[in-house]
Amino acid sequence: MRPAANWVRRAAGAAERIEACFSGLAYAPHSHETYTLALTTDGVQSFRYRGELRSSLPGHVVVLHPDETHDGQAGSDSPFAYRAISIDPAAVQDVLGGACLPFLPDGVNNASSLVQIACRLLADMRQPLAPLEHQELVASFATTLQTLTGRSVKHTAANYTAIKRVRDYIDDMMAVSGELLLHVDLDALAAIAQYSKWQVTRDFRTLYGTTPYRYITLKRLQKARMLIEHGRSLALVAASTGFADQSHLSRQFKSSFGTTPGAWATLRRRQTTASR
Repeated sequence: MRPAANWVRRAAGAAERIEACFSGLAYAPHSHETYTLALTTDGVQSFRYRGELRSSLPGHVVVLHPDETHDGQAGSDSPFAYRAISIDPAAVQDVLGGACLPFLPDGVNNASSLVQIACRLLADMRQPLAPLEHQELVASFATTLQTLTGRSVKHTAANYTAIKRVRDYIDDMMAVSGELLLHVDLDALAAIAQYSKWQVTRDFRTLYGTTPYRYITLKRLQKARMLIEHGRSLALVAASTGFADQSHLSRQFKSSFGTTPGAWATLRRRQTTASR
């Protein structure tokens, strides 16, 4: 069933994210000072961009460059729906370090790397984006645009000593309380590493196979799994490991371990009973 038409909701948190649904004409021609990254979720999202009519279907990604005029309308008789985030070009430039801003002229792009970034930025509009997660995804957005536009992405050797300091800091803080790292950002980690915050993300992934944000999330989930195995209630586990609620914990848990916390608790109870 298609959603009722003509509404806009602002997502939770500081990031400029919206979810909207329209029928017919949605927007007159206008432009933004930011990048717009949008994910079509229903119907046909059409817009005139650089002199041509473009259309985006569910699962497709729209990327609008700063200061490019566009409109918005339903591409069929049915409503269309989408989720979108505004990304400051200054934040992109922080990652690129003086390179020209990448420009995708078509407006619609279905590269899997870009779709994955959009899905992560726009997955749950009820929950704010963690600062570290937001920064890392903006960095991925910047470098992905560089790759898609054929511009070179420079890589340097990873600084093991500096990144080990960052990981040791995370491990030490998690040993005390995971709550202390819920609002950490790349500026704090860069101060520990004593060099570029964007290089911190790249080097951490190079050396440890994941980003700092994902590493922290996995540490919290490992703690959650341990508490579940000790018989704690799921509501208490969610609160103890810094997840917004039991539903939030369940989504993150399943994405990392392939099963829900409730199913895991049942499996562990059965194992304990069998061993007895």
